Amino acid sequence: MARSERIRPMADEEQSTPGMASGLVQGLVAQLRAVTEGLEGLAGFGARRSLAPGTFPLPGALSAAQLTTISGSLAAQRRSIEALQAQLSSFDEQLAVLEQLLSPLTEWSRTWAELEERLLNMSRGPAAGGSDRSLPLS
Repeated sequence: MARSERIRPMADEEQSTPGMASGLVQGLVAQLRAVTEGLEGLAGFGARRSLAPGTFPLPGALSAAQLTTISGSLAAQRRSIEALQAQLSSFDEQLAVLEQLLSPLTEWSRTWAELEERLLNMSRGPAAGGSDRSLPLS
């Protein structure tokens, strides 16, 4: 409990001084810029071009823009998937109709083949002796 008591007064102090929050943010931005400049130096970018204040977006703004772009890209991909699903559903329905149309034709073709086989067997007759039965029917 002693630790939480130490934290509370500090939180109360921060809330009582509104300029302190903006000072903390400015300090954080200054630290981020210093780190960025240090990384540029390590990467061999040489001297940094001096930019007018506000011309280069802050790191938070870059992240927000990147996240907005990623979010938009994901939404576009989901719309593309929805369109593909609709196309596949339509194609499946077309295949079902084709299958229904072919079903009677398949049955008719099977019946016709059986009829042809019976007619061929009748024309050979039992007197043929079975020598013609070795010939393929189809």
